[in-house]
Amino acid sequence: MVRRWVPALVASMLALAACGGGDDDGGSASGASGADGEVRQVTVGMLPILPTAALYAGIEEGFFADHDIEITVETGQGGAALLPAVMAGQMQFATSNPVSMLQARDKGLDVRVIGHWTSALSEGDTDINGVVATAASGMTSAADLEGRKVAVNTLNGMGGLTIREAVRQDGGDPDAVEFVEMPFPDMPAALGAGSVDAVWVPEPFLSTLVAAGNTVVSYSSKESVPGHPTQLFFTSSQLVESDPQLVEDFTAALEETLTFAEENPDAVKAQVSEVLPQIPAEAVAPLTLEEFGTDLRRDQLEQLGELMKDDGLIEKDADVDGLLPEE
Repeated sequence: MVRRWVPALVASMLALAACGGGDDDGGSASGASGADGEVRQVTVGMLPILPTAALYAGIEEGFFADHDIEITVETGQGGAALLPAVMAGQMQFATSNPVSMLQARDKGLDVRVIGHWTSALSEGDTDINGVVATAASGMTSAADLEGRKVAVNTLNGMGGLTIREAVRQDGGDPDAVEFVEMPFPDMPAALGAGSVDAVWVPEPFLSTLVAAGNTVVSYSSKESVPGHPTQLFFTSSQLVESDPQLVEDFTAALEETLTFAEENPDAVKAQVSEVLPQIPAEAVAPLTLEEFGTDLRRDQLEQLGELMKDDGLIEKDADVDGLLPEE
């Protein structure tokens, strides 16, 4: 089951931090232990982007059912929007980019990563996200983004952070880039209309825009922190403490899903219509999937954390140790 989540009546992250988190029961799913075979209903927050199809592949393969878990998927515009819903107990689990989660911990929210979800590509000349402009723009590299208006899905997030570093590495002034917030599905039309000069997009929007004759100005992830995690699965400390069995079972099913997705990309692409029904079936096959697998990529997370502090996105050193599960 999938439905779009509208962030109404959700407290801000700062308010949550002030009151110590979300509900006292940690948003536990029904059927707390699952030991007697009772199916537990779990709500999972995801983004309306290509990698979410891997979760549907895991559901289809029965990995979650094998652990007595039934999932309802809700979608939101960005991981920063899903964070408050998890902390308030309205969702049990969600994915978010590490930038949003490290910002949350910097603000005092005890958000906990339970597993990897996706990462940018470790090798090759291309990547799974990029900054795209029209061919007529004349832009060919990151430094050309100086003085331009660039759309990202959330301000002060992964897109802006990696773009700023890519511009810096290319000898440009990152402070001269203007960022505007926009949902991914709205970006192609905005680029075509000239409302923005460039857009930062993942798949399937990246391949679609390139196929239409647009130009990749920068693979900002590869040009900043190659192979960095793009999404991690997380929950609240309240749920970790109130229902550790559910967290353990969900994590086990998640790891089975990740292994399957990495080894069976065609099975993931077969589920794209569940997430993005507007994408024609014939357009799915050439799309580039992010890397799945179970490696949390601590080194890359620490590099992202250093960039975040340098750019003023966090005040303290990035709390990577507190974010990741104990090894």
